[in-house]
Amino acid sequence: MLTITTSTTMAANRDEILANFQACTGIENFEECLAHLEQSNWNLTEAINSVFGARENAQDQSHAQSHATFEGPTAVPPEHLSGPKKDEDDSTAPSVPMDQAGPSVSLPQPTILRLLQFSIHHRGSVIPLSLTDDQKVDDIKELLAKQLDMPKINLFLSGWDPRIMMPSDETTLSTLHLPSEISLTLSTPRVEPEESLQFCSQSSNGDELSFAERLTRHFELIITDSDDGDTVYNLRYEGCKTIVDVKQGIFALTNVQPRHQVWTGWPKDTDTMTLAASGIDFPKHRLSFKRLGIDQPHNSSSQAATSAGNESSDSDEFEDAHEIMDLDDSAMFGSDSASHRFEPLLSDDLEDVTESLIHFSQEFSARYGDFHPSFYLGPLEEAMKEAFSVSAKDRRLLAVYVHHDKSVQSNVFCSQLLCSDSIVSFLSQNFVTWAWDVTSPKNRERLLQMCTKIFGSVTAATLKNLQQDKFPLLLLVMRIRFNTEVFSVLQGNLSLDELMTSMISAVEVFSQQQQVEVVQEEERRKAEMLKMEQDFAYQESLIADRAKQEEKERQEREEGERIMREQKEEEMKKAEEEAIRLSLERQLVEEPEEGTSQAVSTLRMRLPSGETVTRRFLAAEKLQMLLVFLGSKGFHSDAHKVLTTWPKRDLTTLDGQQTLQQLGLCPQETLFVEER
Repeated sequence: MLTITTSTTMAANRDEILANFQACTGIENFEECLAHLEQSNWNLTEAINSVFGARENAQDQSHAQSHATFEGPTAVPPEHLSGPKKDEDDSTAPSVPMDQAGPSVSLPQPTILRLLQFSIHHRGSVIPLSLTDDQKVDDIKELLAKQLDMPKINLFLSGWDPRIMMPSDETTLSTLHLPSEISLTLSTPRVEPEESLQFCSQSSNGDELSFAERLTRHFELIITDSDDGDTVYNLRYEGCKTIVDVKQGIFALTNVQPRHQVWTGWPKDTDTMTLAASGIDFPKHRLSFKRLGIDQPHNSSSQAATSAGNESSDSDEFEDAHEIMDLDDSAMFGSDSASHRFEPLLSDDLEDVTESLIHFSQEFSARYGDFHPSFYLGPLEEAMKEAFSVSAKDRRLLAVYVHHDKSVQSNVFCSQLLCSDSIVSFLSQNFVTWAWDVTSPKNRERLLQMCTKIFGSVTAATLKNLQQDKFPLLLLVMRIRFNTEVFSVLQGNLSLDELMTSMISAVEVFSQQQQVEVVQEEERRKAEMLKMEQDFAYQESLIADRAKQEEKERQEREEGERIMREQKEEEMKKAEEEAIRLSLERQLVEEPEEGTSQAVSTLRMRLPSGETVTRRFLAAEKLQMLLVFLGSKGFHSDAHKVLTTWPKRDLTTLDGQQTLQQLGLCPQETLFVEER
């Protein structure tokens, strides 16, 4: 009774421990947090110390070198060559009870590196490798690539623990919790490629963000445990994670296996679908789950399960084996019991292709579990666009899985090959996978019509003539030089290694052609950019020339207008001067005749041009008349001076009412007309 109470308390505190661990370490990745906590048996202090110890070693290499000397990827500290000594050191390690764990932690201790011994099985031989657990999966491939003299892209490792997700090249070995000795299988292509292909990926738009953006964003899932006092878990996942990843995370927190979880709140019931494609709300989405009745004994913590672990494990294994044997027997011998356990993968009643494929994916999950290839839910033409109709660097191959329930190989192929972690991971990385069931004649005819339309009559005739014992099939389709071709037809009697090798060969052929296409596409892009730049420069030069021409025309127009304006002003000025001259002429008195008895003043006037004008005036005539005379000749007093010789005077400044005689200009005088 005491054990059950302690286990229940630990299970209730797991969410708090997880939150405290994330707050102390700043690690947002949910799977990485779970890995550290499970490795430390949910001891918060030990898990935090392991993280900070690894960071301290990375920041202070000189301190680490005082304990160990590293000469390559296989070197480890001499004092740890015998492997980890966790059990011997547990007495000195700090320990905090689970129900009292909190954010307060002790000072971090240096992390002890473990030495991992790998046995890599490859084509009948074993390649031994030694690495420390702070290295990555990519380091394993790096060593294998050097020994086998082949690129890392051709290397595919399988045999990892099936309870964890397929690791990527950047995964650190310590996060996988591997034993000291582990065996893996290396798959490489056996044939040299002769042809090449292209592939594509087409993005779809979500409600708020594009599909590509949703894949990289973090979704906050607010999950309510309906059977445990409405306990709420706040978990963060990237959009590229699948629904089954969330269920595996809940399994790690509650020990409720995914097949015993009943969920409410998923818009689409397809476990292999990514969160970005599932249509859930962003950035937060609410969910709830409860347990099936058969799972109640499994709702205890890992400590409670320890006391009856063997018994519970054997019961689960027996239950799973019983389900598989029932499926194998019914599928192999064609008994009627299969029809009572499972529905057909494709129903004859569904005419819409998308609805048919949704039914196929749901029924496939019910038969073989949620961990299987992510099938494209749409017509075959749309799957081809998803694979082939984008830029060369984003293209992928197309894998068409053709199922037949009456074939004895179908169940084994699906459960042991198609749903294996290595195949599922490889398909998701390199293929767009589309599936169909040809068990019923109607659905078989629908597939033949689609293949005739897309691949041609030869491929359709090949599928039509195949007997049911040749199924299931996996067609690897690629686009080579704008032609869609079926590269390989893989039958269901292959082994896992043979299937993986064939798929790697197809990807290698594709990769070579893809590089050619990428280069050609880049050259076309550069040529188009150069042409666009040249066109732009030409248009700019045309605009500049047009602007220069318009400016020249404007200047010429303004110059013409200025000249015309000046000419008009000049004409107006001359007309005005002529009018004044005529007015002054009319004011002049007549020149006195020679021999008149009146006193006469003869005036000689030297003009600015040097010309001399002589005029006779009556001596009694006023000075103003002299000025009027000069004005009638164009020499106005406001612009000219009229000077006498002796004494020198400017007559224009004198009183114009004085007579010439009074001014001493009689009987004769010489005057000088000058401009002011």
